[in-house]
Amino acid sequence: MQIPASEWGAHISKYKNILYLGHRNADPDAIGSGFALQQAFGGTLGAVEGVSKAGRALSSAVGAELFLDPPFDDFDLVVVVDASVRLQLRHVQLSRYAVVDHHLDRGLLEGAEFYIQRPANSTAEIVWNILKHARSSVSPQMALGLLAGIISDTGRFRRASVESFMAAAELLEAGGIDYEDALDVLSIPTDLSQRIATLRAASRTEMERIDDWLIATTDINSYEGSSAMALVELGADIAFAAGKHEGLSRVSGRASREAVRAGINLARILAEVAEAHGGEGGGHRAAAAMEAPGDAKILLAACRKKAAESLKS
Repeated sequence: MQIPASEWGAHISKYKNILYLGHRNADPDAIGSGFALQQAFGGTLGAVEGVSKAGRALSSAVGAELFLDPPFDDFDLVVVVDASVRLQLRHVQLSRYAVVDHHLDRGLLEGAEFYIQRPANSTAEIVWNILKHARSSVSPQMALGLLAGIISDTGRFRRASVESFMAAAELLEAGGIDYEDALDVLSIPTDLSQRIATLRAASRTEMERIDDWLIATTDINSYEGSSAMALVELGADIAFAAGKHEGLSRVSGRASREAVRAGINLARILAEVAEAHGGEGGGHRAAAAMEAPGDAKILLAACRKKAAESLKS
């Protein structure tokens, strides 16, 4: 059941023991959004499997007590934050849950007790709207967490909307914090292993040209998202990076602003490829991911084909 932000407080108050759950490798948007909801409405903050480096840095900066893979059945309600497809939760089976998310996917929505999902540049913007409707007091730590989420998911405002800028300004005022505080939290040096993986991804790249568009694909077993983004920064309009993980092939896709303006929707492309191969996928128009059984090279070829068809049409 979809509910407006103004009704969140009435629905969440029906439950006593609540877990706010971030997706695996939880990023600042998931951590900051979950932390703000937990602080405002009570409950426990958790994440599936692990937290990204930026997510860990933000957790430390705001003083969040974060539990990895907590006993999910011990809670009256699990609120999934910043995810709406099951691949983001891996093995977790939820019986009673709600969703707060900004993606374009519907995988988790049908079984939810209630949910708030709408297109936005970050989940933090949606959570900020919830807090405003609830007239919740906002601590500097809550404001810092939400601001960091917005900065992270908008690429430091390169992909920001008017709503993103307005939310950021309101959080700076409400929390009495400085923009520089959030930037300091997110300024993390890149791991040597990630740099090596990105360079290897570039060296293994295959390229296809469709008129004036360039589609790049690469097969690598780590840092698929970072590698795909690096290929776009190097000049590709669309990039797919794939790797094998625990018997499943994972594909991450990234697209340039120009490709998105031309009609590319990676969330739809990866969801369709995943479904055709017995997996699941989703995300945003410019950034998405999928997992499915099968050979990574076959999945890459399917993604490249669909992207080419989309550009031609």
